Amino acid sequence: MTDKSPSFRPCEALDTGSETDVASAPKRRTLTDQLIGRQILLLAFLLLVVGLSQYLILRAVLFASTAATLRDDISVLAPIIHHSLAVHGIAGFHRIADLLVSRLRAPGVEVVITNALGHVMASSVTLPAAAPPLYNAPYFIWHHRVVVDAVIGNPYYPSGYVWLLESVVPIHHILQRDAELYAFLAFAALIVSGWLGSLSVRQTLWPLQQIRESTQRIASGDFGHVTRIENAPAELYDLGESINRMASSLQALFAQEKALSEQMRRFVADASHELRTPLTAINGFLDLLSRGELTPEEAERGLKAIRSQGQRMGRLVNQLLTLSRIDNAPESQVHVGPVAVDGWLAELRGEIQRLIQPRPLHLEVEACIALADPDRLTEVLFNLLDNIQHYTPPETRVALRAAAHGETVQIIVEDTGPGIPLEDLPHIFDRFYRGDRARTSRSGGSGLGLSIAKSLMEAQGGAIDVESNSPQGARFILTLPRVAERPATTAP
Repeated sequence: MTDKSPSFRPCEALDTGSETDVASAPKRRTLTDQLIGRQILLLAFLLLVVGLSQYLILRAVLFASTAATLRDDISVLAPIIHHSLAVHGIAGFHRIADLLVSRLRAPGVEVVITNALGHVMASSVTLPAAAPPLYNAPYFIWHHRVVVDAVIGNPYYPSGYVWLLESVVPIHHILQRDAELYAFLAFAALIVSGWLGSLSVRQTLWPLQQIRESTQRIASGDFGHVTRIENAPAELYDLGESINRMASSLQALFAQEKALSEQMRRFVADASHELRTPLTAINGFLDLLSRGELTPEEAERGLKAIRSQGQRMGRLVNQLLTLSRIDNAPESQVHVGPVAVDGWLAELRGEIQRLIQPRPLHLEVEACIALADPDRLTEVLFNLLDNIQHYTPPETRVALRAAAHGETVQIIVEDTGPGIPLEDLPHIFDRFYRGDRARTSRSGGSGLGLSIAKSLMEAQGGAIDVESNSPQGARFILTLPRVAERPATTAP
């Protein structure tokens, strides 16, 4: 317990620091709150634009309506004015001014009449100025009044002017009441839309919440977690499916990494064991020789054993180097080209018979061309035949066949020996795997031969498979790409 306690202190400090960082980090607004807030702000802006537009339109309509009413009042008295001017002339203008004021005056309406020189002839109100100005417009605003003017008499030689004025205070009261009502309704609409929008946004973003929880579970180490999203928008559904594929890929990668780590651990352990065994034997014999405790015959046998164990270590080191080179740069270890399989096997027939003797050989080869490295292909074939030599009885029959199958060329090495147990077939190409360790130890096998054969076949763009009819024999199938035309010269 005393030795382990210091190792926990950095972890505690790290955890405390991380908690402090989390506590001091600013609290972020959720996407739901942001969407609801932006929705309300957008609606408020639209209501403001609509309300302002309504206010301006209503104001213009009320002013235009008031001006039209005033102009109608003037147009009613136009015949009377023209008749009085026609009968009495300009001299009668002063007499009809008061009449016009009394006729045009109404509640809230003010009248101003001037002569052609602008002198006020009659007025119903005390004005802040001598008389309103003249504008060539349907109406205008003057001193908080809607003003409509008209010419008395001939438009080209007017006898005077008349103005009707009406206060804008009633119009402003109408506009104010309308604005207050609109503001109340707009505020109520914002509250209702915010509540309904909150429900709608939360329902719409529910699949996103599921995706969030799924990613959190994946981040915590649950790589196989799959999110099921129903009735989601296309974008969120695609996002969920992408996360599911990512989770599956991560699970596969971690499983592969775990398998590779276990394989590497087993590889190192097996390599250490394979190297330790001959080293132990060599050191033991050397120790006995250095003490002089062996007879000449025993010393000779010891030297032979040392030489044998040294050769075994050399083979193992060479196999490890071959595997390392193939793993790091497989393309640099092979030189692929067209190979006439029938000619290649014909040249190797003597070596094949010598390697498997006294076992009988059955050779059945068709003329076909494969894309391969002849030297590496020979190494793979001799490796398989060497296994037959070590692990099958002398009476075992060996068959070697080669033929084209569609776009590939297959080379089959088959024997009638004891075969391979079914439980060993899935691991037969694993490095340092040996089904019968006692038998392979006696034969000097390291469990790397078939791994090298598999790596060499894959480096050439081919493959190797195995079938077993235990206890009646085993069959290895080498598959290589096929070349359609025979080359001009046969590869050696």
